[in-house]
Amino acid sequence: MRTLASTSYLLRRVAARAAAGVWRHRGGVLLSALLAVGLGGYVALSGAVPLSLASGGSLVAGGSTVGSTGDCADTAMAAIADKSPAAAQRAYQCMDTTFQQRVTEQAFVQQMQSQNMPNVNKLARVGDYHTPAGGTMVYYAIDGANQSVGYIVYLGQNGKVVRIE
Repeated sequence: MRTLASTSYLLRRVAARAAAGVWRHRGGVLLSALLAVGLGGYVALSGAVPLSLASGGSLVAGGSTVGSTGDCADTAMAAIADKSPAAAQRAYQCMDTTFQQRVTEQAFVQQMQSQNMPNVNKLARVGDYHTPAGGTMVYYAIDGANQSVGYIVYLGQNGKVVRIE
């Protein structure tokens, strides 16, 4: 006796066996599906997380992307590292309104360009500390020509720069 199975019969048989296997392990399959949907939803709602200064890494200044995370602390430090007027103008927009009321944008840009900071070779965001009042202290280290300098950028509750030490 000789029997030839058709392609459609084989495909139906494979599908039936796969469905039976999935049904047998339906709890694990359901849990995996819920986990995948949950992770996908988290990624979609949180957006892409940039892995630059936020992860404690360091960036080399001078045409680099310091401040690309949208954080006002990074933008202010970019103005210190990069003496360009555009970087200083972006930093001014990140300053708290009390500072902007006292200092004009033009005066701020001139002050940033006149700083005698040596050429910056490396700028690293060392860490963040969230204060109980809702502000943030962001710590930076800068390596220049034969010297290293530390900065603390104080951010208010609104994320704007209150002061830099």
